[in-house]
Amino acid sequence: MTPLPYSAIVDLGAPELMGRITGDTLTVTINRPEKKNAVSADGYHGIKRAAMIVADEPALSFLVITGVGETFCAGGDMNAVGNPDRQWEAFTESYDGTPFETLGKIPKLVVCAVNGIALGGGLVMTLFADLVIASDRARFRVPDLTRGVYEAFVAARLPQRLGTLRANHLIYGNDWIDAVEAERLGLVGRVVPHDSLEAEVGRLLERVRKTGPAARAAVKREMARALPPVDVTGYWSSIGTTEQIEAFTAFLQKRPPEWPVGHDRDAFVETRRPAWLVPSDGLSQAD
Repeated sequence: MTPLPYSAIVDLGAPELMGRITGDTLTVTINRPEKKNAVSADGYHGIKRAAMIVADEPALSFLVITGVGETFCAGGDMNAVGNPDRQWEAFTESYDGTPFETLGKIPKLVVCAVNGIALGGGLVMTLFADLVIASDRARFRVPDLTRGVYEAFVAARLPQRLGTLRANHLIYGNDWIDAVEAERLGLVGRVVPHDSLEAEVGRLLERVRKTGPAARAAVKREMARALPPVDVTGYWSSIGTTEQIEAFTAFLQKRPPEWPVGHDRDAFVETRRPAWLVPSDGLSQAD
């Protein structure tokens, strides 16, 4: 077989992704700063494509994912769904539309070099990566419930990474945490000065190269056996619901969402209220 070039440009099929091979490493840089490095459907597909290239090529050992500017990845681009230039066939491949599980399944190591803000799909990529190094400017957030989306990937991985209670605070509270807090919680493996992020990733890979590739793959495979499966069907069933559409519309219109309330159980609930609801004529003036 023809040897792979030491240095090469890789076509990932998405304009926001820059792919470059250097030695045994394929680096994918998300380059869409005007959209806070939010990726389109093609971008998610391109990251999966990169993972498969690394899995296929004997000379490649590592996939490094990073971003430009002050953002790692702000997740999926909610404005790019109807893009007429989209190459990826979202209709027939919806249930396999995100790269996250592929990152965890390939036998090579995936490294997230988090250079800035990571939320949504950007944060999820770190949960499925094998190594995570963050700039001291990095910040993290889980905003998915504010968009009416059942983020099954986060629910399956964040409690395992942090513990259930800490994961609950991040998922339900949707607060920002900085790099120092992320390292303390175990969301990232190491925090380094922003300007030395690339060099620190290189130093880490130099240490990893001293370990056996086949043994690394076996360890990754065995560690994955302990992880819970992801409810991908449930995730996709939350897309396109009345709740999710209202959340996305409110986000784009910059207003609070008006959450729809279901009334299917009204008759049943009405029969139970007398057991606990104090009649209004039984309330004192002090009440």
